[in-house]
Amino acid sequence: MYKIIQSNKNKYFKHVKSLLVKKYRDLTNQYLIEGTKIIKEAMSYNAKIHMLLFSSEQSDNKEISDIVEMMDYNKVSVYQVDKSIFKEISDTDTPQGIIGVLEKPLYEVKDIYDKDFLREIVLDEVSDPGNLGTIIRTADACNYDLVLLSKGCVDLYNGKSLRATMGSLFHLPILVNANVKQIINELKNRSIAVYGANAHKGDALYDIRFDNRTAIVIGNESTGLSNDSLESIESMIRIPMPGKAESLNASVAASIIMYESIR
Repeated sequence: MYKIIQSNKNKYFKHVKSLLVKKYRDLTNQYLIEGTKIIKEAMSYNAKIHMLLFSSEQSDNKEISDIVEMMDYNKVSVYQVDKSIFKEISDTDTPQGIIGVLEKPLYEVKDIYDKDFLREIVLDEVSDPGNLGTIIRTADACNYDLVLLSKGCVDLYNGKSLRATMGSLFHLPILVNANVKQIINELKNRSIAVYGANAHKGDALYDIRFDNRTAIVIGNESTGLSNDSLESIESMIRIPMPGKAESLNASVAASIIMYESIR
């Protein structure tokens, strides 16, 4: 039913451990998810799961046993890892005792050209993994069709980013390493209204009449929109702030704008 790993010299263990590093995630096109909830979500949405590992400490856990049984049924390789070394492959301070190795979905720029996506959010060099994951989760909640991550964004497959999505990365397509200028120009060519979020310039959010064909561009937490975005976007929007705060957190601003766009 499953194989046992007792040494951190095991080749499968070493492979999984290497996926904690972005370089190897990029080389192998694989990434890790941790915890029963997100693994179940991955299974529900038919994500490509290559391998499952669980701690020997969890051998009597009914929920994990059920997942192991399902993985075995689906011909996924399953390994029980000795509890003394399991923490080495965990990205959390308190390991949840179960890890999946998944294949990254490959979305190409041509994929967005071939489909009539209506609502998109573009993240332009967003650097905080918590912000990235939260924005993806909110885009999912707002029924957005697509998330585009520019070159320079924090890695989507960083453990913190993944946890912040709460499984939403399985619910909608996410294109990574996008050329933001190329993407914005293509959106405009498809008659999609592109709005850049700006802390101080542009039309007040509540004065905008959004239609179904809308793209929102959110910039870096410290520096805002990149020069490529600023050169390509014709319409800027700002969130009115009657209080004394100078700006809003990127994920908060993105959430406010997305919800307003579907109101």
